[in-house]
Amino acid sequence: MIRQRTKRPPANGFTIVELIVTIVVMGVIIPAVALALTNLTVVDYQARDLALANMVAQNKVETLRSAGYNSLVNGTQSFSNQLPNTMGSPKSASYTVSDAQTGVKQVDVVVSYTEFKKTKTITYRTYVSELGVGQ
Repeated sequence: MIRQRTKRPPANGFTIVELIVTIVVMGVIIPAVALALTNLTVVDYQARDLALANMVAQNKVETLRSAGYNSLVNGTQSFSNQLPNTMGSPKSASYTVSDAQTGVKQVDVVVSYTEFKKTKTITYRTYVSELGVGQ
């Protein structure tokens, strides 16, 4: 009598080679994704601080221009207390009013903040005329 071999069903699961390849691939991918997410967070904080500094400086310029020529007194004034708490410390903000020429005042607005141990500064300059805007 001839004995027939019975076919065994294929084994379920993974071979050791497949497991090692998967571990190596994941060992490369996971650190790369983690590094990308860390860099994305850093760029997000930088963009946020830059946008906040620009917004504060622009608002101060518009406030001073709206106040008019006669309300501007020559000298330097601090408005650091108006800076958002989320900006990097130390931070400061000030504006300086000076006479550019007769009937025209020059206003320089400076906002400084710290970003990853580096000081960043935003500066705006505007002129306010005794005759008003557009004169």
